[in-house]
Amino acid sequence: MKDVYKYFDKFTFFAIITLVLTGILLIFSASREMGQNYWSRQLVWFGFSLVVFMVIFRVKTEMAFRYGIIIYGALIFILMIQFIGGEIVAGTRSWIKTGLFSIQISEFIKIPIALVLARTLTRFNVIGWKELLKISSIVGLPFLLIALQPDLGTAFMLLSFIFVSMLLKRTRLILIVVLVIIGLSGIFTTWNFVLKPYQKNRIASFLDPEKYKKSSGYQVIQSKIAIGSGGLTGKGYLNGTQSQYQFLPTRHTDFIVSVLGEEFGFMGISFLFLFFFVIFYRQYNFKVQSDEEFYFVYLFNSIILFQFIVNILMTIGFVPIMGVPLPFVSYGGSSLLAFFTGEALIFRIKISSYLNEF
Repeated sequence: MKDVYKYFDKFTFFAIITLVLTGILLIFSASREMGQNYWSRQLVWFGFSLVVFMVIFRVKTEMAFRYGIIIYGALIFILMIQFIGGEIVAGTRSWIKTGLFSIQISEFIKIPIALVLARTLTRFNVIGWKELLKISSIVGLPFLLIALQPDLGTAFMLLSFIFVSMLLKRTRLILIVVLVIIGLSGIFTTWNFVLKPYQKNRIASFLDPEKYKKSSGYQVIQSKIAIGSGGLTGKGYLNGTQSQYQFLPTRHTDFIVSVLGEEFGFMGISFLFLFFFVIFYRQYNFKVQSDEEFYFVYLFNSIILFQFIVNILMTIGFVPIMGVPLPFVSYGGSSLLAFFTGEALIFRIKISSYLNEF
């Protein structure tokens, strides 16, 4: 057997591990006054994710694509059952609770969506109405089930699959025009008939946070204060006033970057950006053996990229608060495990470029 680990992308793997460990340190800082051991739970999930990564890494890529549709169907079925009879936690039916842990299925659906879409995109050269319907149906069903939980943040991230698919394939101009019109109509309909009052307040507070500073605008204002007060080098680890005195809500999840900015300043955030840049650059720049592999690499990494961009913009008030965590860094075992599973397939695709069998 050839030495496959000779071709293993150690540099990118090191960057991912560094982000996770940085996240655990930040989670400890952000949550130590909460009376909850979030950091130790994240550490356990990290260890489990590494084990799953090494198992998935040994799966041949053709098997992943072959059984992707089965996994997709199974997770859709679970999402349906979850919507009908799932336990409501924090206002949503997003979680399946067991005796030892809770798991969020909506995080894992991203992997089979990328696998199924990758196979679908290989079957045509131009996206017309028929092709768009296929792409939209693959993404639309899980989008609807997750949005009805309601978990609009995760559902919104799934739409990036459609956008990236249209970037990867040539799309007819008339189709783009019609989609823009449908999108604007959808925004109008969603605002007037779908969104609940608290969700409308989140959007309104994004446009004018000072007007809602005692309610939905409070998080953004505190986040800006935390990041701005960090200056160049920050106040020091465990010394952030906004986080340590609990002025900043959900600081261990959605606003983990605010903790980083306050305690390590502009330099800390710059290093965060650097590590993410390394990951995206190396993941988007390597040779693949098939079109399926090419599309999967771009689709799965793009949802990580979109989630990264939305989370950063959310913390500085450039987009509404949607409950989107920072990949690999924010607290969340399901998110961490899902991203490690998807990345294991990509790392496997990388070595497949050098090895014919493993």
